[in-house]
Amino acid sequence: MLLRKVTRQLPRSPNGGCSLEMQFAQFHPATWRRHPPKAVARCLFWACWLWPRVRWGTLPAALHYLDRQPNRRLGRARATLTPEAVAQTAGAIARRLPRLGVGECLLRSLVIYAVLRRQRQMRIEFVLGAGPLDETGRPALHCWIEANGRPLLEAADPRQRFRALLRHRAPEAS
Repeated sequence: MLLRKVTRQLPRSPNGGCSLEMQFAQFHPATWRRHPPKAVARCLFWACWLWPRVRWGTLPAALHYLDRQPNRRLGRARATLTPEAVAQTAGAIARRLPRLGVGECLLRSLVIYAVLRRQRQMRIEFVLGAGPLDETGRPALHCWIEANGRPLLEAADPRQRFRALLRHRAPEAS
């Protein structure tokens, strides 16, 4: 109800619809049924937190923040999620959020990195790669996460198409 009241007050787009309403409408209850609710909550939190840090900050600064040791005194023990569940949930969240200057693969990879980094159960690595040049002479860029040496949520192995420009490994748990 509240969402409907808010979206009615928003200005209409030139095509007659409300663009923000279209974005919020995609977060229907089916998203919560397809993915573990804890994974959806964590991924949505990290996506909303990371987007402005990457958009108006720098990627190294965001990675540096994510690598800080979490304060164990403040939080309860977190239930562990499988890397595949986290990757699929982060992909679903990143697809449904507006881009606003941040690529889907970058946001998805940072969210996966943040959630899996907090679990500290596996060796994870953030990878930024460059591919062939497009018609304007700019390289195609792609980000992905490697968990225990294999890419997560990738249809084809991106290591064959993209050359790694940046590899950021999560620090080992102490």
